[in-house]
Amino acid sequence: MGLKKKLRNHSNELSSNKWVNKYTLTIALFAVWMMFFDKYNVFTQVKLSQTLSGLVAKKSNYEIELENALKEREIINSDIEKYAREKYLMHRDNEQVIIIN
Repeated sequence: MGLKKKLRNHSNELSSNKWVNKYTLTIALFAVWMMFFDKYNVFTQVKLSQTLSGLVAKKSNYEIELENALKEREIINSDIEKYAREKYLMHRDNEQVIIIN
């Protein structure tokens, strides 16, 4: 009987504290579960957020590279001889190439 009285006293002490009741304990357990044990816990969400921001940055870089490549393709298609002379220093057999910087 002494054990039952001790358990009752202990439960009365816990319930007498205004911050510790069944709702507070339930919310605390739910928060701990969601933060650490759930499939979509806090650490997973942070990692996914970082991955997403990295992928968005890569996407913007690729879009810029695509725009540059399209501009360069347009230049090549418009005047291929000028592009070959400037970019690859090509010349005809009877010409000399002089580069001025």
